[in-house]
Order: sequence, then structure tokens, then C-alpha cells
Amino acid sequence: MLSVLLGKKDGYTFWYCLRDGANVSGGGLKEGELVCDENCTQKELMLRTLVNKCRNDGVGRVFTKDVWGLDLKRFGFEKEGDIFVSDGEKLCLPHDCKHG
Repeated sequence: MLSVLLGKKDGYTFWYCLRDGANVSGGGLKEGELVCDENCTQKELMLRTLVNKCRNDGVGRVFTKDVWGLDLKRFGFEKEGDIFVSDGEKLCLPHDCKHG
């Protein structure tokens, strides 16, 4: 069973703990960077959680590294050198629903 719960971690604006069975990992916002534990088994779920939190909290500009294994442009990020950046209002939660 999966769970993603908001917690606290020193140095982070916000931090989430993700439990996937026996595996426990985390991710959050630290000094404007969205980060995720290397051992996270559900990186898309974690990224969606972090992007949603940024959107809901009105977070300004954020950045992340290409550690997610996902197309970050779909989430509103643009590549700038070795990182991906986005203004808070440009962040999005893409979906793959097909209609008609």
C-alpha cells in the first residue's frame, strides 16, 4: 500500500514521506530545489505531490535536476543548463486522459 504524508525535516520548506510497502523514502523543497531520495520507488507520485504542494502554497520559482526519470517539460519546467526551472504559476500536473 502506498502513502505520502506531509512531515518535517530540518532545512526543508516542506517534506513528504512516501511509504511503499517496506520501502520508505522522501522528497521535498529545499532552498528552491525539488528533491527526492534516490531510493524512491514512486518518483512520479512524489513529483506530482511536490508540484501540487508548490501550486497550492503559491511557491515562486523552483528548480530541480534530471533525477526523476520523467519528461519534466510536461510538468511546466524548462531546461536551463543542467537544471530544470519553473515559475510556480507555470507548474502543472499533466494527465494522459483521452476523450472521444
